[in-house]
Amino acid sequence: MSAKLFKKYYSRLAREGILKSLLWGLIVGFAILFVSAAVSWLVNTKLFWFALLLFAVSTAGATYGFYQKIFKPTTKQIARRVDELGLEERVLTMTELEGDESYIAMRQREDAMEALKTVNEKLLTIIVSVPLIVATCVSGVFGLGMTTVTALSSAGVIPSGQEWIDNVTAEPPKTYELSYEADIEGGYVEGELFQVVEEGQSGTPVMAVAEEGWAFYEWSDGNTDPYRIDEEVTENITVVAVFIELMDAGDTGGVGGDEPGDLPADMGQGGDSPGKGPGAGGEYKPTNQVIDGQTYYGKIYGVELEDVLAILSQDTKMPEELKLLIANYFETIKVNAENEENASE
Repeated sequence: MSAKLFKKYYSRLAREGILKSLLWGLIVGFAILFVSAAVSWLVNTKLFWFALLLFAVSTAGATYGFYQKIFKPTTKQIARRVDELGLEERVLTMTELEGDESYIAMRQREDAMEALKTVNEKLLTIIVSVPLIVATCVSGVFGLGMTTVTALSSAGVIPSGQEWIDNVTAEPPKTYELSYEADIEGGYVEGELFQVVEEGQSGTPVMAVAEEGWAFYEWSDGNTDPYRIDEEVTENITVVAVFIELMDAGDTGGVGGDEPGDLPADMGQGGDSPGKGPGAGGEYKPTNQVIDGQTYYGKIYGVELEDVLAILSQDTKMPEELKLLIANYFETIKVNAENEENASE
């Protein structure tokens, strides 16, 4: 009798029970999704889709279990909810007296049934607690978020869990400092003067550029090439570019003239003129005429330099910084050549 009487209320409360069961089922499913996706991310597998399958199965199973064990409405639960509409426990008392054929029990059932006629099943509202909704949303954020992380890791967009752990626990690479500077006077250094590189890596190129009237001599570590790149660095490097001043043509004992090193032994110590006349000690031959023994290389070098600069200007792949270093390198050679030519004339 009670089942027939409460049928119209049962379907209403059954929907509420299914909704609550689904929310709890989602909480369980999202928790399993989070754990399975996290394991997949940590061990760097491509089976994140398996976590989605577990989510679907666990959600369905948990929803069914919660409904059958907890949220499926019973006769007493229906009676209690109907009584909350103002029937003052008449319906609940009727269910408790079901089967009692005493006069009082019969009159109580009649009274309860009359009262039920005034209660519309639509007055039974579906009630879901706010904490349950919040818990479902939070678990969903964590579960779906972890699944997204696993999917991005599988696609190679972000590192896997194992890679992340290795990066966190790995010792930071050893680094070394590279410092370049010029001597007090005579020139300057182009490029990045202070660099920090990892062990075994290479620095960026630098160039020692001489000022007018000076020539690059060497770096303080003995390297005689003004253009340098320190490669496979295994220690701190601090070097200074050393420059020497070029002497004028009339300055004896200087670096730029031919007289100190390439004159015959008795030149200038007797005779009427160097290299002429008896007993003069031989004819003076300048050593800087290196092309066919007559043509000074500085005359040819200027033409070649123009060709080099033209090639550099047409190269679209070479960095501008490197182009400048190369141009300055050859320009330094040109200046030195011109100074030597002037000193020999």
